[in-house]
Amino acid sequence: MRRVLFVDDEMQVLDSLRDALRPRRHEWEMSFAASGEDALDRLEREVYDVIVSDMRMHGMDGATLLGLVELSQPGAVRIVLSGSAERDVVTRAAAVAHRFLAKPCDVDELARVVERSCALRSLPASATRLPAAPRLHAELTALLRDGGATPADAAAIIERDVAMSAKVLALVNSAWFGLRRRVADVRSAAVYLGLTTLRGLVLSAHAFEGLAPARRIEGFDLDAVQRRSLYVAQVARRLLPPGEQRDDAFTAALLHDVGLLALAADDADYLAGVLARARASGRPLVEIELEERGVTHAELGAHLLARWGLPDPIVEAVAYHHRPEALHQPRLDAVAAVAIACGLVDDRVDTDYIAALGVTDRLDAWRTIAAEVM
Repeated sequence: MRRVLFVDDEMQVLDSLRDALRPRRHEWEMSFAASGEDALDRLEREVYDVIVSDMRMHGMDGATLLGLVELSQPGAVRIVLSGSAERDVVTRAAAVAHRFLAKPCDVDELARVVERSCALRSLPASATRLPAAPRLHAELTALLRDGGATPADAAAIIERDVAMSAKVLALVNSAWFGLRRRVADVRSAAVYLGLTTLRGLVLSAHAFEGLAPARRIEGFDLDAVQRRSLYVAQVARRLLPPGEQRDDAFTAALLHDVGLLALAADDADYLAGVLARARASGRPLVEIELEERGVTHAELGAHLLARWGLPDPIVEAVAYHHRPEALHQPRLDAVAAVAIACGLVDDRVDTDYIAALGVTDRLDAWRTIAAEVM
C-alpha cells in the first residue's frame, strides 16, 4: 500500500482532498498536514512514498519543504499541487519536485500522476556504472531553485565554458531548429529556448561528448545516434501544443538514447554483443537486451537522468520510449510524443498505440511533419 502525505495550509483543501480520495483508501494510506512544519514532524516519524505539497504556504513554503524532503527521504516522490502559475513558482517547483500539478486538479489526474511516478521508481536497474551529472547541469539546476533566475543568469554560467557555449550555439543555429535569424550569443539562445530546455541542450551536448566510447564499437555510430536524437526531438516538439509538455518532450527526445551512450562508455563489449545479436536475428535491440539482462538502455537512461535530477516527465518519456503502452492511463503527453516521434523517424509507427490514444486522425499530418523534418 502506498503511503501518501498531503500538505496544504488551507484546511478546506485538505478536507476536499480527503473526501475526493476516499475511494483510494484501500490502495493508499493517506496523511494530511496543515503546514510545512507539521509535515516535517510527520516525516521524522514516518516514511512516505509520495509527498504532495502546496507551494505558497504561511511559514515554510512548499519549495523549502520539498528541498528538505529530498535530503531526508530521497526515495519519496515529490509533487507540487499549486494554485499559482507564476513563473517564479513554477521555476522553483521544477528544481525540487518530480511533478507539478495546478489547482484545481482533477482527482483522477492526481491519482494517475501518483501511480505513474511510483511505477517509474520500480523500473529494473542496471549494473552499468552511471556517471555523475556534469558541473554545468548542477549549476543550472541550482539556478532554477531561484525563482528570480533569468536567461542572462543561465547564459553567464554557460559562457564560462567556452567549448559548451560553442556547442549550444552550433546546435541552436543548426538546421534542426530552423531559425529565421542567427542567434549570436548564449543569452539570446537562453531567451529563445527557455531555461529548462537550455538545460536539456547542455546535457545532450555533454552526453554525446562526455560518454563517447573509448574505442570503435561494431554497429554503433555516435554521430548517427545524435542525428537521430535531433530528428526525434524536432518531430516530438511539433506533436504537442506550446507549453510544459512540449518542452519536456523536446528535452526527453534529445536524451532518449542516453542509455546507449552510457553502455558505449562503460560496457562496450556487452553493447557490441547485443547489437550483433539484433542484427543477426532481425529483432529489436530491446528484446535482445531484455533476454540478456532483463533491462534495456531505455531504463538505464532513465536511471541516469533521474540521478542527474531531471523532472519525472522527462525521465518517464526516456524510460518508456520503446513501450509507452505499459504506462498507467496513457494519454498524448511527453511520453507519447517521444514514442510516436521515434516511430515516425524510424518509419515503424505503432498504429495500435495511436488508436488507443484516440488520435488516429492526426497520423497523416504527423507523417507529413516527420517528412519535413527529415
